Formats: sequence, C-alpha cells, structure tokens
Amino acid sequence: MYPSLANPPTTAGNHLNNRLHPPFMKLKSLLTLLSVLLTSATVAQDPAARVLMTVAGDRVTAGEFLRMYRKSLEPGQEGDIDSYLQLYVNFKLKVADAKSEGIDTTRTFRNELNGYRTQLAQNYLTDPDTREKVLKQTYQRYLTEVNAWHVLISCPEGAEPKDTLAAWQKAAGIRERITGGESFEDVARASSDDPSVKVNGGNLGYFTVFQMITPFEDAAYTLRKGAVSEPVRTPYGYHIIKVTDRRPSRGKILPAHIMKISPPGTGEKEAKAAEDTIRAIYRKLLDGASFSELAGKYSDHRESASRGGKLDWLGTGELITELSEAAFSIRDTGGYSEPVRTPYAWHIIKLLGRKEPGTFEETRSLLESRINQSYLNSLSKKSFIEKLKKEYGFRINQAAYMWFVENTDTIIIQGKGKYNRSLLPPGNIYTFANQRLANSEFASYIERRGSRIVTSDPEYFIKQSIETRLADQIIKYEDSVLEKKYPDFGYLMTEFHDGILLFEISGKKLWNRVQEDSTALMAYYDAHRNEFLTTRAIDAKIYTLRSKKGDRKLGRTYRKYSRLPECDSMMLNKFNRNGDTLLVIREGRFEQGQDEQIDAMEWSPGLKSVQVSSYHSLVNIIKVYEPEPRPFSEVQGEMMTAYQEYLEKEWIKQLKEKYTVKIDDLVLEEIKKQIKND
Repeated sequence: MYPSLANPPTTAGNHLNNRLHPPFMKLKSLLTLLSVLLTSATVAQDPAARVLMTVAGDRVTAGEFLRMYRKSLEPGQEGDIDSYLQLYVNFKLKVADAKSEGIDTTRTFRNELNGYRTQLAQNYLTDPDTREKVLKQTYQRYLTEVNAWHVLISCPEGAEPKDTLAAWQKAAGIRERITGGESFEDVARASSDDPSVKVNGGNLGYFTVFQMITPFEDAAYTLRKGAVSEPVRTPYGYHIIKVTDRRPSRGKILPAHIMKISPPGTGEKEAKAAEDTIRAIYRKLLDGASFSELAGKYSDHRESASRGGKLDWLGTGELITELSEAAFSIRDTGGYSEPVRTPYAWHIIKLLGRKEPGTFEETRSLLESRINQSYLNSLSKKSFIEKLKKEYGFRINQAAYMWFVENTDTIIIQGKGKYNRSLLPPGNIYTFANQRLANSEFASYIERRGSRIVTSDPEYFIKQSIETRLADQIIKYEDSVLEKKYPDFGYLMTEFHDGILLFEISGKKLWNRVQEDSTALMAYYDAHRNEFLTTRAIDAKIYTLRSKKGDRKLGRTYRKYSRLPECDSMMLNKFNRNGDTLLVIREGRFEQGQDEQIDAMEWSPGLKSVQVSSYHSLVNIIKVYEPEPRPFSEVQGEMMTAYQEYLEKEWIKQLKEKYTVKIDDLVLEEIKKQIKND
C-alpha cells in the first residue's frame, strides 16, 4: 500500500523551483494544503542507496537527489542537472547552517515537524480500498428498500455504566420475549421508548439507505428476513430490530397533493367534515376540475397549496407510509389516487413524475457526500488492522486467553474488581512481529479501562478487550516503521524537516533583515540607485493623418494654423468632415519602448516628421526626460527583492567557505545516464 503523494509547499522541492522566498510566505500553510498533498499522484521511486554527496557531513543519496530532481520538472521538460545540482547544494548548505544554530533541537521545531508527521501518517494508517468497498455496498443498499420493526430502550450516550448495562439487559430480555413467540407489536407498544410507537406499533415502514442512523441501518440491511437482532447501540439507546420484508428500490417520484387535516384526537364531527370535504374535492376532480386550482383553494398544506399542491422529488421513507404506498401505486404520470387516510390527515395524491434508481456512476457523488466520514474511517481502520494482523503474524496464546475467560466475572466486567495476581499465568496474551503484550499488562489494562464494554459474557468481553488493546498497539508499531517501510514517506518527512529549517534560517538570515533593517536597505538603495532608473520619455503632441498621400497636406495645414490658439480644432475641422476621423491628435508623455518608429527619431525639442502605423505624422516634442534614479518609495518592492538576492549571494558565499561539500563524480555520472534513459 503506497498512498499517493505530491509536493508540499516550502519543502526542498519548491525551494529549488522558487529560490526567493517572500517574507509573507509561511511554512504553516502546509497544514491547510495537506489534504491536497495526500490525494495527488506521484511516481513511487526505488531509492538508490549510493551516496551522491556529503554537505557539512550530512549524506545525500542518489535516490533522494533523483526524486527531488524529477519532482522539479514539468511534464515533458528536460532539465539541466548540473544547474539543479548547484541549487540543491545551496539548499543543503542552508539546512546545515540551520542545524549548526540548533534550530532543529528547539521544541517549536519538534512540535511542528511532529504535527506534520502525524497528519501525513494518517494516510498510511488506514485501508485505502475500504472507501470503494463501502461505496459499492452503499449503492446496493440504495437499490433495496427494507421494512423493519423496532423497540427502543432509551440510553443516551455518556450514561453511567450501570444505567448502560441495565438498558442493555432490558433490551436483551425483550428480544428473548419476541424470539420466544410474543407478538413484536404487542411487546413494542408495551415496552418501546420511541414516542411514535403509539401510532405505528413499532413498524417503521419501508426505508432505504441514509434514512436511519448508521448502526441501525447496518443491522437492518444485515439481518435476514424474519430475523430479530441482538441489542443494537445507537446514540438514542438500544434497539431490537426485526426485518419483515425487502424489495427493489422504486426510485423517486414527484407528487402533488391536496390535504385536509384530521390528526389523532380530532372530534368525530370535525373528522367527518374533513372526510366529506376531501371526497367532495375528489368528485370535482372526476368531473374534470383542475388539480392545481383545487389544491390552491382547498388544501390545508399551505406551503404546497401555493404551488398547486406540488411537493419535492421524494423516495420511500421520505413520506409517511400510507402516503408513500398510495403515491407509488399510481401507475401513470398525471394520474391521481382516491382519498387516502393517514394518521394525521386525508390526502389526494397526483403523480407528476417518476425516476428510476440511478446507476452507480450516476449516484456516486451523492453517495460520497452522504456517507458518514467517521464511520468510514472506523471501517477503514478496522480493515487495516486485519491486514496488519496477517502481515505481522498476530497470534493469541490460547491458554492465557482461556484463563482470562474463566477468571473474568461480572465484577471485573463492571470495572469494580481485580484479578488475583498470584494465579495469573506467566507469558503473553498475544504476539505480533517483534511485539508482545504480557498477561500482567493485559490484566492491568482491563482493570484500568473499567466497564467500557457492555456485556455479561466473559468470553465476548475478553475478545473485545484484546481487539481494542491490539488496535492501539499494532497501529503504533506500524507508525514507528513508516520511514523504513515506505521510502516515499521517509523522503517526504526529510522534505518537511529540511523545509521547516529552511524557513526558519531564511527568516533569520534574509527576510527579517530585509524587513527590519531599514538603514541597511537605504544604504543598499544609495549604492545601487543608478540601477533603478526612470524610463527615457518625452512630452509631445502627435498629429497623424490617416491618408496615404497626406504628408504634404498635413505639413501645409500645420504651418498655416500652428501659431493660432485654435490650431488643433481648426485642423480637425479641416480634415474630419462628415463624421470622418482622418486626423488623430494624441498628446501626453511617451516612454521609450512604446513605439519603435517614435523611438527611431531624434529626441530633441521641436517638430519632427515620422511614419506612425504607416501614416504620415508630425511629432511636436515639447520636453525630453532623461533617465534618473527613481525615488525609494517607487522602487521599494524591487529594491527589497534585489537586496534579498544580494544577501543570499553573500550568505551562500560564506556557507561554501564554512562547510565542506564533496560530490562523488562517478555516482553523478550514473545519475545522468539514468536520467538520459528515462
């Protein structure tokens, strides 16, 4: 299992692609982008163990360098490996400098790196195949509707252990009564804490996926028809469930309805009036009256009445049972039902549309959005643990297992007792890989946990206790070997490690100095101000006559009117008659580089003749602006970048004098050959 990875921000990879780090960039953005990192694709590479170079005594393998080089390239791009090698050496020199200043030993550094590792490791500590399996299982449920009954014994989450056990025992007793032959409905009406039992007798009707809380849904879809479940725990308490029918999904319908209220407790006179009214409306429909008009006029469901009785697209379980069955039984679009009685009202239903269940691909996005993520994570973790148990040869010591079963009583299960240590056998309860759990440790674990497993069965209790303890231990073990087991994980952690150090040392050596040392920055500006000059420019007025033979006309006309205050308007009036725009006059500042033809003429005050866009033009240059240093306020951003580049060059020069770099030319040549053959 190799989870896919991509480049994290501010690691070795993008440092080399982006050598100048602006001060506002924060490595902390890694945490917000890590979801992208864990779902992007990369090519897993076998690490080459040979050492390519040592930088300040730290070894860099050919595998590490090759991985970083390949990650730096765009698809189809051919890189310059020698140039990249120098960049990588510079990067490693900066990391070495950070280590020499003890940054890698600070608590802040360790906490940050551990935080990244914990989050990254999560993608290696679950079963990546579980999601697809659950999606396909969920789709099969989507295609099936289940009719189930239930009894609820209330027991909220967080209840006291004694109350939880009492609720479980009560639910188990109810199951025995039902499996012993008592009527499910009679038992439900007498015992269930679900308020709706007064109306439905415990029958939930037909439902489909996502309409029940997950543990309840799992039990209902797992039970065979006619079977009664063991107590099922949900946040509401313990449920006893009986499945009475299964059928293919009937999809979705778009219904409209006319409703007359008649809830439980309605007086006989009012109930009769509601029935008479709905039957009178039905007769109007038979006589050809408009359904939507009758709904708007008579329906008590005002929300839909304003839309002609139209409801939303609905499926089984989204309508009360009587209404749902009547609506789905309408055969033809446009047809409507006879008056239907539900516990709360009378209805007439019209079918406006019908949709069959979608294919897996059509419903995939819906299923993905609705699956409970914590539940999915739990299944993924459970599946992953089963794989690890096989991989690492998990074994239970059967003799020790039976001792715990035989010596565990209800007092220990309830967390109130302890094992007799003098009778505790030596050895281990289980082993895997090179790990083990001693019997004495397991006994202490059970005693510390108290009554977290609700049961009165010692064997079930011991089995679940082993599974719970093993889950924690085997996951911790797997976490401890990730760097050795998955080279990509080890490489990426090296990137995180070096990236954090790079960020911290660059802040100290570069960014903070640029931001905070204004005196040094101004001194750099004074020394390099002639490198930041204004562009040569002119203040001018340009007259362009859009006529192939307009050179003489333009010159004569300009000489005629140039001394007059109304020169421009008079020239425009002469050439631009009947809506024409033969003459165009532009006035303003023109910088060098804007127009090749203007750049080519002599820049001195006075009138010049030139071709602009193939048309004859006159340019009256009023003033010439020669390049001069731009004020600091205008070039501050460029100056800070240039100053940072200067500081970095000086820093690299110092690092190369301070630390030794050794490159194995033979290994480098092998790398070049390998890249050439890629």
